[in-house]
Amino acid sequence: MLIYSNKNTRMLNYNWLYRANNLGVSYSEITLIIILSLTATLAEIFGIGIFLPIFQFIRLDGDLDSLASNTDVWKYVINVFSYFDIKPSLIILLFISFVFFISRQFVTYIRTIYSVTVTQRLVQTLRNRIFKGYIDANTSYHDSVPVGNILNITTTEVSAAVTGVMAPMELVVTFIMLIGYFILLFILSWQMTLASFIILLFASRMPNVWIKKSAHTGRKLVNANTLMSEFLVGRLRSPHLVRLAGTEIAEKKEFNSLTQSQRKYSVYNSILQARTQVVMEPIVVGLSLVFLYFSYTVLQLQIEVIGLYLVIALRLTPIIKGVIVQWQTVQRFLGSIEAIEDRMQVMRRSVEKDNGVKLLNQLKVSIFFDKVSYRYPTGQEDALKGIKVEFKANEMTALVGPSGSGKSTLIDLIPRLRLPTTGIIKVDNINIDKYKLKDLRHLISYTPQSPQIFNGTVKNHILYGKINATDEEIRRAIILSGSEEFIDKLPKGIDTVLGEDAIRLSGGQRQRLDLARALVRNSAILILDEPTSNLDAESERAFKKVLSRIHQETNTTIIIVAHRLSSITEADQIVVLKKGMVESVGSHAELIKKKGWYAEACKIQKL
Repeated sequence: MLIYSNKNTRMLNYNWLYRANNLGVSYSEITLIIILSLTATLAEIFGIGIFLPIFQFIRLDGDLDSLASNTDVWKYVINVFSYFDIKPSLIILLFISFVFFISRQFVTYIRTIYSVTVTQRLVQTLRNRIFKGYIDANTSYHDSVPVGNILNITTTEVSAAVTGVMAPMELVVTFIMLIGYFILLFILSWQMTLASFIILLFASRMPNVWIKKSAHTGRKLVNANTLMSEFLVGRLRSPHLVRLAGTEIAEKKEFNSLTQSQRKYSVYNSILQARTQVVMEPIVVGLSLVFLYFSYTVLQLQIEVIGLYLVIALRLTPIIKGVIVQWQTVQRFLGSIEAIEDRMQVMRRSVEKDNGVKLLNQLKVSIFFDKVSYRYPTGQEDALKGIKVEFKANEMTALVGPSGSGKSTLIDLIPRLRLPTTGIIKVDNINIDKYKLKDLRHLISYTPQSPQIFNGTVKNHILYGKINATDEEIRRAIILSGSEEFIDKLPKGIDTVLGEDAIRLSGGQRQRLDLARALVRNSAILILDEPTSNLDAESERAFKKVLSRIHQETNTTIIIVAHRLSSITEADQIVVLKKGMVESVGSHAELIKKKGWYAEACKIQKL
């Protein structure tokens, strides 16, 4: 069991096997790696151990009788050779030693390849699980977690966490090798081995304080990585804002401070590990020299025993360092492991729930909000208060009102991206919770205020709405959205690569292209979130014509959030929201006659 603690952080006791298995390493994989390592270790120990009878064979000039009478080892060697009816010789002994070393190298190669395979599969698995967890999480989770945080976890911390998870396996392997060599040393001289073991046991406590600091510094590094990623993602999205705001110097200074923090903790971690390595090696070498003195002057051991003991003792130097360093590595990457575990645990708690069982394949009557209120998890008051409104099938309903009135929050409730705090939403007179979430969302196409166009071709973006759309369906969506004119003029038509956010297109073109993506699904409900807010007057007029055509030529239920009221004057119903409540409902003509926010806004916008 790997036990670690830090007084400045929570106390944790984890069974490493359970932890590794929980992150994705199977028990069979762990077992196979350890078996391969044990096999390689045994091959190496036998390969070195056989040098004792080789040296003795050379010293006594191959006299088997003298060898059998002077050393217990040769009694066993002669018995083994006699069993196979082979006469011992120097060339055979050397060949056997070579075979052991070759076997060790071969098994080590297999173990290395297998360990790398397991490690990279684990990296891939964890990244897939985190991405899946993020996609499956509810909207409240997405609201609360910065994209940079997820980016850092998925890229940097996953790799570090896998290193931390695999390190105990290397620790077990190194420890097995250490035990094997100590057994061999014990056979050669139990007195010196026992003394050396006691001294090493006390010496290994020396770097303990540095190992504890490694765990603390590792957590600090995780935090520094997260802050840098969050800062970087935010600024890379808005280079124009940074330059036009004149904050380049301040932003560069802040970024330098964040990278400086990363560098500091990374360097300090390396210093702590270097201290451990520097301290342990002189101890082992010193013990070897002490043994050389006492074995010759006090114990009066044979020269071949002394020589082999020193070879093994020197071979133990990197092994003992390896045990300490691997344990320090385990501590160093605890912060990354904790970050991965915490993130996945929160994601599991935040998974979008779907208890619906009823099928839904069309909207026949309406979507009805019955005294619906909604409060954000961190909010002090309701964003929506007692909303009672009906969106009738096959009609166009517009949501208008001042900024902060709850328009976007309301449309998030329709596809159940958010759940009402109180009240119920009915679809065709049935509680929306009763329907399968997949069916409900399949009925809805949505276009955001700012189109999100990924790097790819025009066709790729439209297919994002319906991955298996036919060429005929794509063409129909292009024509219906009013995009055919500018798409046909592109260098390669629908196969033209647009680049990130389609920067080569105008605002109106991006809006119509994204509308084509929504229309290709041929969904029963089309939700448009302020589609004209970023358009010029000409683009707005073109979009209004497109919207009118969709309304007239299809049986689509259109729900549009509008800031510019000129684009929704032909709506069947206009819902005015103010301070999270419905102020009034009616057609354009009806609302103009009433004294209220809509009539005043129309005057301001000169309608």
